[in-house]
Amino acid sequence: MEIDLEVPTSDQEKLESGANTNECIMDSASGLRGIDEAASSCLVEEVVEACGLNAIEGVINGGDKVEESGVGVDGVGEGGISLPQNGLKFETKEAAYAFYRDYALSVGFGITIKASRRSKKNGKFIDVKIACSRFGSKRESSVTVNPRSCTKTDCKAGMHMKRTEDEKWVIYSFVKEHNHEICKEDYDNATGRRNKQSGAVARPKKGLQLALDEDDVKVMLEYFMCMQGENSTFFYAIDLDHEKRMRNVFWIDAKGRHDYHSFCDVVFFDTFYVSSKYKLPFVPIIGVNNHFQFVLLGCALIGEQSASSFLWLMHTWLKAVGGQAPKVIITDQERFLNEAVVDVFPYTRHYYSLWHVFSKIHENLSPVMNQSEIFMLKFNKCIYQSQTDEQFEKRWWKMVDRFELREDEWVHSLYENRIKWVPTFIRDLSLAGMSTTERSGSVASFFDKYIHREAVFKEFMEQYKAFLEDGYEMEAKAEFETQNKQPALRSLSSFEKQASTLYTDAIFKKFQVEVLGVVSCHLQKESEDDTTINFRVDDFEERQNFLVSWNKSTMDICCICRSFEYRGFLCKHAILVLQMSGVSNIPSRYILKRWTKGAKINQAVDKISKSLHYRVQRFNDLCKQAIKLGKEGSLSKEAYDIAVRTLEEVLENCVGLNNSVKSVLEPNTLDVLGFPGFEEENCDNCLTKSSKKKRTYKKKKGIL
Repeated sequence: MEIDLEVPTSDQEKLESGANTNECIMDSASGLRGIDEAASSCLVEEVVEACGLNAIEGVINGGDKVEESGVGVDGVGEGGISLPQNGLKFETKEAAYAFYRDYALSVGFGITIKASRRSKKNGKFIDVKIACSRFGSKRESSVTVNPRSCTKTDCKAGMHMKRTEDEKWVIYSFVKEHNHEICKEDYDNATGRRNKQSGAVARPKKGLQLALDEDDVKVMLEYFMCMQGENSTFFYAIDLDHEKRMRNVFWIDAKGRHDYHSFCDVVFFDTFYVSSKYKLPFVPIIGVNNHFQFVLLGCALIGEQSASSFLWLMHTWLKAVGGQAPKVIITDQERFLNEAVVDVFPYTRHYYSLWHVFSKIHENLSPVMNQSEIFMLKFNKCIYQSQTDEQFEKRWWKMVDRFELREDEWVHSLYENRIKWVPTFIRDLSLAGMSTTERSGSVASFFDKYIHREAVFKEFMEQYKAFLEDGYEMEAKAEFETQNKQPALRSLSSFEKQASTLYTDAIFKKFQVEVLGVVSCHLQKESEDDTTINFRVDDFEERQNFLVSWNKSTMDICCICRSFEYRGFLCKHAILVLQMSGVSNIPSRYILKRWTKGAKINQAVDKISKSLHYRVQRFNDLCKQAIKLGKEGSLSKEAYDIAVRTLEEVLENCVGLNNSVKSVLEPNTLDVLGFPGFEEENCDNCLTKSSKKKRTYKKKKGIL
């Protein structure tokens, strides 16, 4: 259902200009794109088609303008270009922009997008202001090196265009006169021709410029704008350095933003492709869904491994997912990553990827490994067979002294950060299978078959689209099998039967292996105190003994294999102890909702019904249902048509009902509670982030 655009008429609805910094975030989910006068160069407007390559060059090479014209005769355009006039109409904003660009080209002055505004109803552009490149006032800075001779003069020349109700674009106002001489340097400075003409040495490429050329940036921006046009909740941001050169890029699609609210417990910032020196410095932000499949919670291209880059990335990602921090973040040991996590996520538990720790052993301790074949045996025993913190400490220092590693800085850093990676210190949480000793066994390795070390950006984009499509297909197939196939039971275990009704098919099969593996284990009681019984489980299949502690009064059970902590479900050793202790069902605390068939259901029906007398809660509930409808309704044209017709009927009925009972409606609870910020109170409420901005979903799969 199309909604009429609303052209601003009051002073409060006029175009605004907001503050900006060197780190410019272009949030495509924002309602207003404004910039301050001196920092206008940071704006990358959604008119790439009209701007052409020069606009892209302005971003890469530090140009001040979104578009620059050539040099012509003052007041009269070359080739008979007519003057802009109030009331002149155009079919599209791109056509209107191109008209003014050609006029500016004929006269000989640079132009830039000064500000723009979207409709509060549907998120489409309704106002655009284009200004002379000398608008605004010059900002004095003591650190400016070689300042340009063509400065800001607070020039008022420009054109203001608006979108009409019939979806045309009209020139609302036009100012012809400039308060400065037409200066060829405006054009030269923007395009970089001044340096070339004077024989100056071009600035060396750095950061993302080494990975992306001008065509790459154009392709990337066109993709971002295309995706944002298909779904207004697509989010992207660009980080510029002090020279206005692209430093970092981040984006997340609608599906990723939605998936985060169901699987925000564990997030992995995978810097493998950066640290491994891939040509394209890709950083996927990864979660895992209830089918043990990757979910892409964001993507970034990082120009350099620096504290500022990772800080920008994490701040931007946090903004994109609604401000709700994850419970656990997994990264490698990179120092700048550690600093960024501490700064941005002070209350999130931070762990290292086990694969990364073990992959660095040979790099840092190769002399020791070459001299002694038993080093890894001792290292693994210390890490995996230590049953208590004290036992780990004892074994660690014995190993360090035996191999003379007390002075080794890397070994020292491992010990200093032991609570971030040693299994015995990981308690009261689950890493959801995101940290393994082998990358090939991790969810993150899904990307490895699509990305090769020398891939350029165009190749990457094709492969990126391919692994997205493959991921969607895998998830749809797993969801279908979970909802429509009854898993086959292979034992008489009550644990297996219980799990078959709760877990998704993929997780049930993993748990089933543990249930069937009980037969290869033998149980012996080791010790007992007032609250806890300690058992030794001899695992003949793995040829190892495991200590399992069981507290019957609190229903707490813990095995040193840390299956629950690392994978999120109980191991065969714990299952055997529970069976022998007379427990017939998995304790509820060891059944994680994230692995269940209903992982994406945010509230039970009874909880929803109890909240209907609060308007804020009703609003939240409807938004959550709308997201589900959007997902299902976008899967086919037929489903989409049904959803649209039904929504139109429901909206008409609701409007009629509200109009008929206005006199008895409750006060506006949203206004009383401060509606603009209420949805950030918790993880579930973050689902209304896009609804707050009053955007409407457009046609297409609701997954990008």
